[in-house]
Parts: sequence; structure tokens; C-alpha cells
Amino acid sequence: MARAVVDSNVLIDYKDTGAGDRHGRATDIVLGIDRGDLPAARVTDYVLLESLNWIHERHRHDIAVDLRARLSDSAGFELVHSAQADFRRAVELFETYDGIAFGDATLVAHMERESIEWLYSFDDDFDVIDGVTRLDGPDDPYA
Repeated sequence: MARAVVDSNVLIDYKDTGAGDRHGRATDIVLGIDRGDLPAARVTDYVLLESLNWIHERHRHDIAVDLRARLSDSAGFELVHSAQADFRRAVELFETYDGIAFGDATLVAHMERESIEWLYSFDDDFDVIDGVTRLDGPDDPYA
């Protein structure tokens, strides 16, 4: 099955109309996944937490609730709980790579364990990680 993972900045910028060009690209990514034009996408619990908290704190509670409902109701998105092994591996990645945030390290650990190469993200810190190919637009890597 064609799969990818989505980073929190895509979800945040999808809801943040003030994000300029990133809002447009994020919207195209989210809607493409939702319609099935792009690979099915996983959203880990760490990404969901970061996204909903950011939106809740800077925008409105109802916008955060709407995003959670949209992701849960969409056939294109799968909300997944990160395994304990992902947390342990994230600690290793975080300690190894100076430029990677801990939340991003948990995402990489999940991708490694699940053998998922493709990541929708605007964060170029992922570019130093072998085995992660970052997509910053509505591109279908399987097409």
C-alpha cells in the first residue's frame, strides 16, 4: 500500500490562513490525501498533539476540534499511536542529530519501524536523515 507520513507543520499551515504560500501547499496536500489523489497518510499521536495544541493556543479551540474530526473522518488519513520502541529510538535520534527536534525524532522513528520513506513536511531538518524523503508540496511519490 502506498503510504506517507504527515508532519505537524503541514496540518498547522492547513488551518493557518496567515501562513502564505505554505497554507496553499498544505491545503493541496491535505485535500489531495483526503480525495485519494496522494498516498494514504499516517498522523502519529505526537504529531496530532503538537498540531492541535498549536492551533488551540494560537487560533481557536473549535478550529483544533475541526482538524481532529476531519482527520478522523477521512479515509485518507490514519491516526496511529506510536509504539514504545519509537520513543526509545527517538531518544537515540535526538541525541545523534543536533538539528532535529524531539517530536521530529519520534516521527522518524515511526517511519523507520514501519518502513515508510515519504514525509510531507516543510521542515528541512529532516533532509539529513537517511531513509526519509521529504515532500513539501502535493506530490505523489508513487505516481
